[in-house]
Amino acid sequence: MRKYYFNSLTREEKKKIRAEYKKTYAHTEFQRRLIRLAIYSIIGFVFSIFLVSYSLIQHEDIVANLLIAIPLFIAAIIFLIGRHYAKLMVLNNIALKNKKTE
Repeated sequence: MRKYYFNSLTREEKKKIRAEYKKTYAHTEFQRRLIRLAIYSIIGFVFSIFLVSYSLIQHEDIVANLLIAIPLFIAAIIFLIGRHYAKLMVLNNIALKNKKTE
């Protein structure tokens, strides 16, 4: 993973950047999309775990359910990583903007 300027900041500076992020992006479409990605990933995790447990308990179509559950689980992980990456990019941009003004 790339080294971002935001990651090299101290704890107090990160708190200031996060406070500015919350103030700026509180009720924007970007924040709604991040929440939507988190919800999709949680639903993907729950449904894939349900499919695996159901197929193991009922002993029906284990291979078919695994072929559905494994890609769904991987997609949910990708959604969480993408959500984190998008938020980190915005935090890094705010940190760089504050660095230039100081």
